[in-house]
Amino acid sequence: MLMVFIDKITEYKDNIDALRTIDSMEVYRWMISLGKKLSKDPLSESRRSDHTKVSYCQFDLYVDWEDGRFKAYSNAMIAGGYAYMLLDIFNSSPIEEARQITVEHFRAIKMDELLSMNRANGFYQMIEMMQGRLQIV
Repeated sequence: MLMVFIDKITEYKDNIDALRTIDSMEVYRWMISLGKKLSKDPLSESRRSDHTKVSYCQFDLYVDWEDGRFKAYSNAMIAGGYAYMLLDIFNSSPIEEARQITVEHFRAIKMDELLSMNRANGFYQMIEMMQGRLQIV
């Protein structure tokens, strides 16, 4: 049985691959558009703390479980874009499935080739933080 998160990751990979064939800058434009979506329902200010901060990100990026789902806040559009993507993948999956998501599932997207080293580190740290949070919800 194919899990929801596998379908979602594949959908994002296909979008990124299609945009890459046009122009690498198209991927960044798309990520920025996702980042704008993140700002429509951000993590509340009261949940933004050192404990919820993605410390490997060079900008402010926070993620936490709030109102029965993951929410995030970022003051940077590209970081906000990958945060939106992760929220969509994790929040679209039943909790039991989401608990099975690992960094390895995202290797196919090749975010480390797409993003600067700091951004890629933040992306993978955010996955680990979300996994840790799922263990206690």
